[in-house]
Amino acid sequence: MMIPAWGLAFCCVVLFFFGASVYSFLNVVIFRVPRGEEFVKTRSHCPGCGKILSPAELVPVVSYVCLGGKCKKCGSRIGIRDVLIEVFGGLSAIASFLLNFREPAGSMLQILTGDFYARFFAGLTAFFFIGFLTVICFINIDTDQVKSGTLVALLAVGVIGIFTLPSLDAVSRLTGAACGGIALLILGALLQKKDFYGAAAVAAIGGCMLGQQGLIIAVLVALLALIAESFYLLAKGKKPFLRHFKIVPPLCIGLLTAVLFGIQLADLFL
Repeated sequence: MMIPAWGLAFCCVVLFFFGASVYSFLNVVIFRVPRGEEFVKTRSHCPGCGKILSPAELVPVVSYVCLGGKCKKCGSRIGIRDVLIEVFGGLSAIASFLLNFREPAGSMLQILTGDFYARFFAGLTAFFFIGFLTVICFINIDTDQVKSGTLVALLAVGVIGIFTLPSLDAVSRLTGAACGGIALLILGALLQKKDFYGAAAVAAIGGCMLGQQGLIIAVLVALLALIAESFYLLAKGKKPFLRHFKIVPPLCIGLLTAVLFGIQLADLFL
């Protein structure tokens, strides 16, 4: 049965605010984890004056617009990156669910729960996998590190994805995990760049969940992102030597693209 246009629009609005709300919390994780701060029990507050934020000041995107991008008490600026991450979270929620409802589920979970629930949990898995990739990406941008706790969270979602995302044979999963992980481990050892080791773990988890075909898509997109990064370095007056590159953000971009559009891209290019 076709969903009417108004129903689809309503679903998109609900999904957007769901995704933006989750990513609002992930913003807290991105900010506090590198600083060793508690991110579950401690209430959200202004980094400038320490004011505890009220529920009205925590509505994703809307609060930023209403407050003019400033703290209500001290007037310090609220970073635009935070609200952009919330917007991305809303859009990723829409894409994760709508794409998984459009494509055949074909997962092991479908046998047990039926088509609707299989597609729902596939969308939920894709959304949270992209969410933890986002956390890993921005923590790496800020610190050049990949925190072990974020890898554990990504691994947990990756294991769930084996059952909820389209089924792949064990050989494809093992090949994807091995190729992604081992290649980056070797590169990290040759270049003596520690961030490649964290990237190897991310690639291995992604390869295990998406299989070798999904990993190929991720690598191709990551290479395009690296080319864009090289132009960015040139614009800043730096020569794009390998030691200047951040490998984790392009890899995360490649993997999230493969999660959302891997089937379509594979049909076009592979």
